Amino acid sequence: MIKHHIRVAFRNLLKYPGYSFLNLAGLTIGISSAFVLLLYAYQESNYDRHFQGSRQIFRIATDFFNMGGFANSQEQLLDVLPGECPDIESATRVKRGFQELALKADNRLFKEPNYFYTDSAYFQVFSYPFLEGSPATALTAPGQVVLSEDLAKKYFTRQGEYTGAVGKTLEIGQEGKLYKVTGVVSNREGRTHLVSDLWLPIYDQLEGRTGWTNCSIYNYVRLHPDGKKANLERALEAVRMNWAYPASQSDVSYQEWARSDQTVRFFIQPLRDIYLHSDLKFEIAAGGNPLQVYILGAIGLFIVLIAGVNYVNLATARASGRVKEIGVKKTLGAGQRTLIGQFLVESLLFSAIAFAAATGVAELLGHFFGKITGSGLSAGILADKNNIAALAAFSLLVGLTAGVYPAFYLSTFRPEKILKGIGFTGGRSNFRNGLVVVQFAIASTLIFGAIVVYRQLRFIQETDKGFQQEGVLIIDNAGKLEENARPFRQEMEKMPQVARSSFSNRIPAGNSLWMRTFQTPEMTESATIQVFPVDADYLDVMGMRLVAGRNFSADMPTDSSALILNEAAVRELGLEDPVGARINGDLTVIGVVRDFNYQSLRQRIAPAILVYSRKGDRLALKLSGSGISDFLAFVQKTWKALSPEEPINYYFLDENFEQLALKEKSLSKAVSFFTALALFIACLGLFGLAAFSTEQRTKEIGIRKVLGASVAGIVGLLSRDFLKWVGLAVLIASPVAWWGMNRWLQEFAFRIRVEWWNFALVAGTVIVVAFLTVSFQSIRAALINPAASLKTE
Repeated sequence: MIKHHIRVAFRNLLKYPGYSFLNLAGLTIGISSAFVLLLYAYQESNYDRHFQGSRQIFRIATDFFNMGGFANSQEQLLDVLPGECPDIESATRVKRGFQELALKADNRLFKEPNYFYTDSAYFQVFSYPFLEGSPATALTAPGQVVLSEDLAKKYFTRQGEYTGAVGKTLEIGQEGKLYKVTGVVSNREGRTHLVSDLWLPIYDQLEGRTGWTNCSIYNYVRLHPDGKKANLERALEAVRMNWAYPASQSDVSYQEWARSDQTVRFFIQPLRDIYLHSDLKFEIAAGGNPLQVYILGAIGLFIVLIAGVNYVNLATARASGRVKEIGVKKTLGAGQRTLIGQFLVESLLFSAIAFAAATGVAELLGHFFGKITGSGLSAGILADKNNIAALAAFSLLVGLTAGVYPAFYLSTFRPEKILKGIGFTGGRSNFRNGLVVVQFAIASTLIFGAIVVYRQLRFIQETDKGFQQEGVLIIDNAGKLEENARPFRQEMEKMPQVARSSFSNRIPAGNSLWMRTFQTPEMTESATIQVFPVDADYLDVMGMRLVAGRNFSADMPTDSSALILNEAAVRELGLEDPVGARINGDLTVIGVVRDFNYQSLRQRIAPAILVYSRKGDRLALKLSGSGISDFLAFVQKTWKALSPEEPINYYFLDENFEQLALKEKSLSKAVSFFTALALFIACLGLFGLAAFSTEQRTKEIGIRKVLGASVAGIVGLLSRDFLKWVGLAVLIASPVAWWGMNRWLQEFAFRIRVEWWNFALVAGTVIVVAFLTVSFQSIRAALINPAASLKTE
């Protein structure tokens, strides 16, 4: 019976090639698009879950001075916490490397960007499979190193043969210190926010800090299998009271200190939540965007829904071509169950063919999607057998679900009416029209969202940030030159491309953070404000504008105790006449600079105070004129002459600020692309329905032409029925889209307004595209010679 159903299914697929192509194209694009988006959502939501007992692993984060959460915490925390919490099974400290690590392996030079400093407990907290060595002996002494499988093979493969890594040595750093490889681990088990290929001992990196306001280490703990999260939280509160409070030397009670702006607070983050849901200062690595995951996952479901609706609509519309087949089979004794089985086999055949085609399309989409979003997806996503199995199961599920309604609907036809040609008009048109409304309501919502996301991205890029972004080159590690930093600056200033230069310890949109408390005589409590240590040229290089007072001056020794406030800081400190105001007793405000954005536009402009400093770790060069590429070559040459061992790290300021809008940019590209695919799939279905409608009305069109109807009149007649449903879809989508996008915009302190013309643009786009889709069939039908359409009457 199954073989018979398959033969009949193939016969019908070939009998209606046009409709078969539309169905297969819609299903293929829909399945592959939805699969890529849902795979992305799944992978983003499952970071760090491959570690054994991941539910029992937590990171300890800190909030001090009410400045917000910090992903790191104190290096001495793990010296006292286990004594307060018996539930802790193991605990580890982690410090990330900030500069590329230069090393020599097997007499070859390498540079590695991803490495951690940690201790031997790291591999007890995190269950990396050891391919060589043992976690019990890894990183137990200062001169040891653990490598990932990829690095081990890169370093110790000669003539195509891997010779093993454990026991061999690496020369690491400028000093060429020798490290012995004590372990090789597999880091291919799953995705993690702990991005590292090389692990070094942390012992030399610990600074012996005892203050509880210094956060320099990432602390992770693993609880016993029966350990309680609440017990860990109570232990952290005990550390706060027994260690952090006494160290603060506060003259108020613990209860008052705990409520004040001078307090330290600990909180824990489940390991599984860190990548996608943590947005703290100084994250160990860039995290995911949960809203982007939800949006793109929803778009994936919408796309496959549109593709499924296409199949249902076209299958029921083509029922008129199969009524006699159904009637004959019923007359010969075929029951409803047999007919349902036949139509479900047809549906599964379509989905199987779509699956075969989707494997190639999904590879292309995965590569493209990974490129525009920077996600881990890329070409080769189906190299994983689990992904192939998931795509196959997903394809069959879509085919089965889409085929259920047509199967039950077609199997209910009554044979006596079918064979007499009574009571069939081509299917339930109201139901199909309703599905068209659903399709285009979804497409309209997605188009509206794509427009708003694009407008917000443009707004972020074009909004005045309060400083000059373009043409400012940042030498990020100029402080590494030490006594050669000033000669390097002088060499740069000799070049015609350099208009001004400035040393500072902080730039807008940078990842450094300087905080300090400030208080005026009128304030009862101090305010914690971000600090920018800068020299006298900083405002000119950055293009910041003074609105009151004066700039710093190298000729005024008193400027070592001078401050320049931004307007937000003036408001925060409650200063009506800021210039000349005294702060903290010995500091004087000499100027006020216009507000400038130094964070993402998701956040309001925060208070900032500029303090005078002749030195700085960063050198900013304001460039002008041409020959920038030649100048960059000169910069690298000059740097290498002064510091041959330390690699230079430079970037343009506008590129750095663009990183803050990277999530919005990738979201805009992804939403726009997959919205276009969704609209295309919807139009495929509309095209098929229009073809069916014109075929059903061929005789009517011939009669109308004989009676004098014009081509334009017939096109309008045939298009009107579809366009009214598309218009209804736009009306339904508008309030839903308005609500959804306003919710999304609430994430931004600086945001656009949703304008009326956004709705008009969506309506115009959808209706024009639908009209062009339908009019192709309408015009073709209107141009047919009426004699040809009426000759069989």
